[in-house]
Parts: sequence; C-alpha cells; structure tokens
Amino acid sequence: MTAPTWLERGVLIVGGGIAGLTLAGALQRIGVNCQLAERSDTWAPVGAGIILGVNAMAVMRRFDLAHDLEDQAWALEGMTITDAKNRHLIRTNLAELRPRFGISLALHRAVLHEALLSAASDVPIRMGTTVDSLEETGESVRARFSDGSEDSFALVVGADGLHSQIRSLIFGDVPLRYSGYTCWRMVVESDEMEASAQEMWGRGKRFGAVHIDAQRIYCFAVVNAEAGRPDPAPGRLQRLRQQFSEFAGPVPSLLASLKEPDQLIQNDLYEVLHTPWYRGRVVLVGDAAHGMTPDMGQGAAMALEDIAVLIESLETTDSPADALGAWATRRTARVRWIQNQSRRIGQVGQWESRLACALRNQVTRATPAWAATRVLKALASQRV
Repeated sequence: MTAPTWLERGVLIVGGGIAGLTLAGALQRIGVNCQLAERSDTWAPVGAGIILGVNAMAVMRRFDLAHDLEDQAWALEGMTITDAKNRHLIRTNLAELRPRFGISLALHRAVLHEALLSAASDVPIRMGTTVDSLEETGESVRARFSDGSEDSFALVVGADGLHSQIRSLIFGDVPLRYSGYTCWRMVVESDEMEASAQEMWGRGKRFGAVHIDAQRIYCFAVVNAEAGRPDPAPGRLQRLRQQFSEFAGPVPSLLASLKEPDQLIQNDLYEVLHTPWYRGRVVLVGDAAHGMTPDMGQGAAMALEDIAVLIESLETTDSPADALGAWATRRTARVRWIQNQSRRIGQVGQWESRLACALRNQVTRATPAWAATRVLKALASQRV
C-alpha cells in the first residue's frame, strides 16, 4: 500500500495495550509511519489470562499473528456453565465451530503482549510518557507530551484504556458506568481442569476457570459489591476462600493453591457508554471508546476488530473525515449489541434472590446446547 497523502505526518498511538500494539504493528506492515506513547516506564503485562474467541483469532490471522500464539496457548473445546454445586446447566461446543471459523484460544496475557510487541518491533515507543494536550491545526494534530516535547501528526489514536486520557482531552470528563460487581483474577498451577472453560453461577457471585497451558489455570471470581471497597493484603486469600466456600467442583482446590495475596488482581468492572468515538483527527479505540463488562469475553475481540476495520478504512479513503466516519459506521451497531449483551448476561449471572437464581438455572438447563453455539456462529459470521 501507498499511504494516503493525508497520513504523511504519521500517526500517534497513545497506549501500549492490546489495541495500541496491534495498531502499531498493522500500520508498520502497510508502510504508515507511527509512534507509540505508553504511560508505564516498563512493560509489565497484567499477570492474568485472556480468551481469544473465533472472531478475535480471525483478526490475528489477518495480521499473521495466529501461529505465534497457537504454540503457547490452550485450544478450547467448549465452554460449560454449572451452578455453584458443579451441576451442569449448559455447554457451548467450540469444537463445532472450528472447521468453519477456526479455534478459540486461552492464554496468558504476557504471551499475547509479547507477540504484539514483536510485530511492532520497528515502531518508536515513548515509555513513561503521557499526552498533556492536543490541538488541531488544520491538516494535523499537535501533541504536547509530559516530557515537554511537542510534535504534529496526521492522526492521533487513543488506545489508552478505560480511564483514557485522550478521551478526557477531547470530550471532557466522561462518567463510567459501574456494573455493580468486582472481580479478582488469578493464575494458579494446576492440571485438574478439562479442556473446556467453566463458569459457575452462585447467588450474587460467579467463578470461572480455564487452562492457559498444560500446567496453569486462569481463574476469575466475581462478587456483587460497592465500588471502591478496599481489599487489603492481610487476610485477602482467606476472605476470598470464605466468599466462595459454598462452591464445589474445582473451586476449593484452585483457591487452596493460592500462596500469596499479590497473586490476586482485583478490579471493579465498569463500562464506557460515550459516543461519538472520534472528533476531527482524534479517534478512540478499544476500551477507551467502548469499555464493556467481560461477561461475553469479547472486550479484546472488539479492540482487535476496531483495529482491523480502522486499517481498512485508512487504506481505502482519502480524508480523515471519510476514514473515521466509515470506521464508526461499521463498528457502532456490532459493538453496542455485544456491550448490551455482556451487561445483560452479567446482570443475570449476578442475581442474588434464591427464587430468581433457581429460575435462572432451570431455564438455562432447559436451553438446548445448539442455541448457545448458534449465538457464537452468528457472531463469527457477521462481517467485520
């Protein structure tokens, strides 16, 4: 590709997470000059796991990254939901999707980060740097950095996550929507789990587990809670074990294998419901644009799809207005549907009433397995 003339000043990417690094590597591949600004002084990927569903892996194949991941990840055969006593409710057969759509992978976030960083190896990166101000000057955007330097770019992309500084600079203070529940994530050494991912539904709490390789299992524990509730290190492991003491199946063993409180990563779960996602020559992608709850496991996939569609739009349009307008038009309905579905699933999964939970479990158990698989087929079949 020959880069459109309007991109000659290059692209500034703010944020070195999944969206930012994927975009940096993709722009490098098509010959567009870019640089990346990352707030952290050093790379320190969160010590947790991630699931890349079939649509996320489709983007990985598009950018020639899938093979690098497959050798270091766990191929998922299915996803099973049970109640807290480990009684089966429903199973989604991911193996059924494989011939047409490819595999779904579970892996450590560090593995994904390393693959994306390697693909963007020639992109200049400003570590320990934030953007203090942005000013559109006709044909470019002038950025002032926290180190006092300034530079101009044809396009600025905010890939700086849920608490995006770029979003604040162009849209002001955008309130986040709290889900009503908090989440602990952890990786433990164990070989007890089967090849499927499992999520267990209790009353006002859920527990999930999935292999990320033969020796390690990624787990998450979700509990209804007020936002900002402290979780001090002393007694942290004991409190979590007590909160999930009624859960059966693999939960007692997995929680017993935790040794140190810093193995637990806690985050309250929020959404970003703001629109629009761009203004002038500044655009938001991934969580900065549309952070969502993780209840469909689609947050990373939506960020990756954002980048794939943005690259296509940049390649096929002659102006920033046309490129970003086309990108937003293609992304909005799909992202909002997934965001809304994730919220609904999370709300139902977090019901606390004994009667409501019993009804939820009964309806889920009566739902045919093909119905759950059909949702994923529809998701994978839609044009991105």
